[in-house]
Amino acid sequence: MAWSQTAPELPSGSAWEQEKSISGWANHWSFSGKLSIARLNGRQFVVKAELTSANGSYGTYYPPEKWKLRCDVGDVTGTEDTSFGVTKGTTTFYFVGEAGEGVTITVKVGGVDAAVAVQTATFTAPALFGATVYVKIGGGWKPAQVKVKIGGVWKDAVAKIKVGGTWK
Repeated sequence: MAWSQTAPELPSGSAWEQEKSISGWANHWSFSGKLSIARLNGRQFVVKAELTSANGSYGTYYPPEKWKLRCDVGDVTGTEDTSFGVTKGTTTFYFVGEAGEGVTITVKVGGVDAAVAVQTATFTAPALFGATVYVKIGGGWKPAQVKVKIGGVWKDAVAKIKVGGTWK
């Protein structure tokens, strides 16, 4: 689970949703952005952050050296990533993580040691694809991921059941 500038491929049926807008400004630097979330395979999700770095209210451009990016999943505080340099214009970042349906995802973005406050966007993890499969463990039913081993590598699979002659 880390930030990247490489877009993951969305699976069939997935789409960007819950778009949030953020912005912050100071005398010599401002930034704005659009953030959204999509479901990947299994329990994985991806957050897209399109951030635009621009002049401040004085019309000057003295940005922080690095972006500050963090994604919290439920009660777990994410690791702050300060590895990406700030450049004028729009840069897109992606965070891939894991969460069940309905879990709160909190994204915090800003600049390292910037005069502009860190901005926050909150999402609800999208629904999982396909039917949820449950396994009885220790007397309680728990949701499970369906996997298949192909060429020695475990991959996500879709569980189907034949009902009345039709696969569902």
